[in-house]
Amino acid sequence: MDDNRVRPARESDLEALVHLHARAFPDFFLTLLGPAFLRELYRAFMTDAKGLALVALDANCDAVVGAVAGTTDPSTFFRGLLRRRAFAFTWAALPALCRHPLRVARRMLAALFYRGETPPQLPDAALLSSLAVEPSTQGQGVGARLVEAFCIQVSARGARYVYLTTDEAGNDRGNTFYARCGFSVLTHLTRADGRLMNLYYRSVSDGRTAPKENAGTMPIRQ
Repeated sequence: MDDNRVRPARESDLEALVHLHARAFPDFFLTLLGPAFLRELYRAFMTDAKGLALVALDANCDAVVGAVAGTTDPSTFFRGLLRRRAFAFTWAALPALCRHPLRVARRMLAALFYRGETPPQLPDAALLSSLAVEPSTQGQGVGARLVEAFCIQVSARGARYVYLTTDEAGNDRGNTFYARCGFSVLTHLTRADGRLMNLYYRSVSDGRTAPKENAGTMPIRQ
């Protein structure tokens, strides 16, 4: 895939992003919250000064086949999201809340305290929050190109590191992918529901000293 097939996401891409996310993550919690919630989330990544959303296009530059989204300042971004768009997100999640009241309410309560959980070892770190690739195009380098473009963009904005979390168990493909993209495991996280996660990091600033890796386990709220 050529570089010109990756570009910043636009308002006109929103519906494609929502459908792409649902296809890439059919059984994940954010997909359960529904299209309206995903629309609000990706719009926030696109429009917030601390957010970043990029899309990858197909060979004809007609269709979105991949997307990456994140933030250069997780704490500020998620705090602002709660302050400015709490009602919009709650309204968007209302259908899912009615279908799965306990599960959704518990996760939304946790979201009130979520600030991206930036590791203290990673100053000036950007969070890669979501990477989605059209299932039919997986294995064609789309995800790797999006990750590289994201790292370049956040480095230009002053980030020293990029970090992300992904499942530790039953996720060999994802863990292998991030290792190939130059990420290393910094630590292992345990979510409130017992789900084990790997926290990966990558330096995106030449000459910086990488943080000391920690093979321990620490809890996070999500």
